[in-house]
Amino acid sequence: MNARHSARIGRYLLTFALVVVAVAAIYPLLFTVVSSLKTQAGFAEDPLGLPAGITLDNYLEAFRRMNMPRLLLNSLITTVGGLVLSVLAALLVAYAVTKLRFRGRKVVFLLIIVTLTIPSQAIIYPLYQTVLDLGMSGEYQGLILAYAAFGLPLGTYQLAGYFQQVPDELIEAARVDGAGHLTILFRLLAPIATPALAALAIFNFVWMWNDLLLPLVIMGGSDSKTLMVGVSLLSGQYDVSVPLVSAGLIVALLPVLVIYLVFQRQLVSGALAGSGK
Repeated sequence: MNARHSARIGRYLLTFALVVVAVAAIYPLLFTVVSSLKTQAGFAEDPLGLPAGITLDNYLEAFRRMNMPRLLLNSLITTVGGLVLSVLAALLVAYAVTKLRFRGRKVVFLLIIVTLTIPSQAIIYPLYQTVLDLGMSGEYQGLILAYAAFGLPLGTYQLAGYFQQVPDELIEAARVDGAGHLTILFRLLAPIATPALAALAIFNFVWMWNDLLLPLVIMGGSDSKTLMVGVSLLSGQYDVSVPLVSAGLIVALLPVLVIYLVFQRQLVSGALAGSGK
């Protein structure tokens, strides 16, 4: 009886802890949604309360100020470009360090993984100087290459874990049958790593779409700036309209929410499959 009572108390405590974590995670989003429906005066009177009257003026003003169609196109081009390039590069590097035999491949893999511990803020100046020297400042390709570089370590680490599970005898058999490296990679290994590829693609899309630091440094205030940079520019120099910025953030987050809701099953299956290996 005591054991059953203790187990019940344990379940109650676990449920309470999960509820607290869920509220802490969801509250910022709810606050942003509610704030976007308030007027500036209504927000100043009651920042944490419900709106006295719902208004969509903040969304209309955000669309007017930000040139939303152009910013959405810029974010789509840079995010998709960075996503495709980072996943492709991770596939090639993961294959090289796990299935090719060359001196120093373990060192190469270790150096790539070590870069996961380096914060992007620590190398932002040399990154900007490199982009500037290449003449890619304010250009799509500059941000796409930066996204691919920062996404390479995690993608390599995740895909290498899958490729290492494939027996080398299977690779050798494919080579005996005349398969080249690209055939082995894209027709043999890539299908095996489909859950990891799906999870990696979703993660990279969410990160690249929501990122502010790299687009702000590389794109600045050019016509190619991304949506998140446009949202940040809604803040004035001396005052900040929280309802207006909240409306911009909600518009910017909608594609991410749609992607997550549509592909959440692939994201969970990829994470679980990775943990099982």
